[in-house]
Amino acid sequence: MMRRNVGVGVLVALIIFVFGMGTWAANPPKVTPTPQGKTPTPTPVSSAAIPSTTGLINLSKLFEAHPNTQKIADVEKTLMDEMQKRQQDLNDKGKGKTRDEVQKLEGEMNTEWAPVRDEMLKNRQDLINGRYNDVIAAIKKVAESMRLSLVVRSELRIPVNQKEVMEMPLVLYGGTDITDKVIEQLKIILGTPETK
Repeated sequence: MMRRNVGVGVLVALIIFVFGMGTWAANPPKVTPTPQGKTPTPTPVSSAAIPSTTGLINLSKLFEAHPNTQKIADVEKTLMDEMQKRQQDLNDKGKGKTRDEVQKLEGEMNTEWAPVRDEMLKNRQDLINGRYNDVIAAIKKVAESMRLSLVVRSELRIPVNQKEVMEMPLVLYGGTDITDKVIEQLKIILGTPETK
């Protein structure tokens, strides 16, 4: 998982670098003519004169705003609770039995549990896919309405250890944060009322 996150981070950084180089090539610094023998000095370009065409989003905030996030957490908790309960049942029923008897009992319990587990995992994946599709649709709608040519994630979650994750900024300067506008659009897509 960490290798995938690092790969995604590198890919995003590369996209940002390539986009930045393309922007610089399209709008190189202006140079004022100078007399022979003197070094030309670049004319500063006002950042107000160049409209931002890059949107920034806080993906964690967008996911928190989607109702499927809580449903996903509920399914995961139910799944973990059920797995722990079944393990305890196996431990209780396996007391005093031989190793072969315990393995047979475990096989029977797993056969009974598999369809239930698979249905829960399918439900979880459907919720994840629905959330992703809704978020992407909202981002696209806002980006098109604002005529943004690129939308990037403003931060990247980096695992520090098994229980701690740190938010690291991907964009240090520039861009327009569109997170709140995307959340408003997400509410429209989901048909949820505005909360104030």
